[in-house]
Amino acid sequence: MTRRPAAATLCFFVLVLNALGQSIDNPRAHFHHVRLNVTNVDESIRFYSRVFGAVPVKFHGVSDALFTERSLILFNKVAQPPPSELSSGIWHIGWGGVDVKNEFEWWKKQGVDIHTPLSPLPGPDNYYFYILGPDKELIEINTMGHHRFAHVHLFASDVNETTRWYVEHLGVTPQRPIPVQKPEGDMQTLRTIWINSFRCDNVSFIVFGKPDRDPSPPWWPDRPLREIKPTQGRPIDHVAFSFRQIEPVFQRMQAAGAKIVEPIAVQDALKLKSFFVLAPDDVLVEIVEAKPFPDGAWED
Repeated sequence: MTRRPAAATLCFFVLVLNALGQSIDNPRAHFHHVRLNVTNVDESIRFYSRVFGAVPVKFHGVSDALFTERSLILFNKVAQPPPSELSSGIWHIGWGGVDVKNEFEWWKKQGVDIHTPLSPLPGPDNYYFYILGPDKELIEINTMGHHRFAHVHLFASDVNETTRWYVEHLGVTPQRPIPVQKPEGDMQTLRTIWINSFRCDNVSFIVFGKPDRDPSPPWWPDRPLREIKPTQGRPIDHVAFSFRQIEPVFQRMQAAGAKIVEPIAVQDALKLKSFFVLAPDDVLVEIVEAKPFPDGAWED
């Protein structure tokens, strides 16, 4: 029997890990949850389960939450409605649709609060619209060929800086090489948006350059967004990513100069070990210690 040399065996496993987008020293993050600030947890659970089919669960057996295919929606209970002006680095969260033009009528019959009516996108049978959740969180529904939780849409002062932050700290792969050239002149069409994106598991993160020009582009009906405000305390408070072990991740981020907001601690109310860090434009990011979904949803 021929034995494979130890060096060759190690090399083989390194190649396999790299092929999977994972390395021993810098593992790739998994998407874990979106955290919402809500005034009525029961109402929010009813809304997302009725409108989007999210499954009510007890997270770690202690906290009411929602499971959405491969990730979670968790809640912060707040006494007062959070400020809902669309001015933070998290613009909205999004679900997919199939026949969106006809499904729009179904959603209206569900009594949802329509923020932006049905609108066309480039391509045949391609549409989107926006609705508001119970605490005025903005939710997009667009043609995706499925009805799953699908994306988080970010605003950025610098698309390259923001995308690079997630690439370097979370091990994700950008859709377009960095740097992406910032468009000059007219921003009146979708084609001239300064944009990049990346995927984390089944969730896409779309990074748009903030709509700070006057007149605003047609997809942004509000006044030009000059200053991006922190996400913490707003309807969509933060997003969270998971690693099996977070101490090495914390050390790497700290050494790299990331803005640590809260050190590693266990949240007793959730039985969740995590730390918090600020991404560019004060987007609050939680780094959670957990196994990847689906088994990570049910195992301690």
